[in-house]
Amino acid sequence: MTRPTSFPRLFALVALPALLLAGCGSLFGPSAPPPACPDARVVANLDRVTQYRPGEGRDLTDVLFEARIGDLAGECVYDDDALRVAITIPIQIARGPANQERVVRLEYFSAIQAPDGAVVAKRVFPVEVTFEGNQSRALFTDALEQRIPLADLKQGPAYRVLLGFQLSEAQVQENMRRTRR
Repeated sequence: MTRPTSFPRLFALVALPALLLAGCGSLFGPSAPPPACPDARVVANLDRVTQYRPGEGRDLTDVLFEARIGDLAGECVYDDDALRVAITIPIQIARGPANQERVVRLEYFSAIQAPDGAVVAKRVFPVEVTFEGNQSRALFTDALEQRIPLADLKQGPAYRVLLGFQLSEAQVQENMRRTRR
């Protein structure tokens, strides 16, 4: 008389060899997961800008526009000799009462910081937004891809992608004063 095979024994006889064969690449080869993505961040005090009309006035009626960089989203992919980082950059823009032209022009930058802290690349990107009708707010979204050549792919997570508005020294000082309040 034959006895029925129990489930654990059937699993051991049929499924276990199939699982081992399916995992041969990871069991017998060095297939470690890729390194993590580098940190991408907006630089403190370069995340917002208030642009005034020319002249000495600095009250609400003198504001041409205000803009702020929102939360970044991104991902990265490692190639044979480089790291590609894709980032989505949302910029929230509010047109001020002094902006009769109904157009906002500003610039933001993206920089690559090496593990030793040195900036090894920087690009500045122009942004122009036109406000239609009585529109006073807009969301501008840009998609950016950075390629970082790497001699050692394990160094990828030690790099940083830095973003911010391209500001004058006076604008940076104003942002710092506002932060302290």
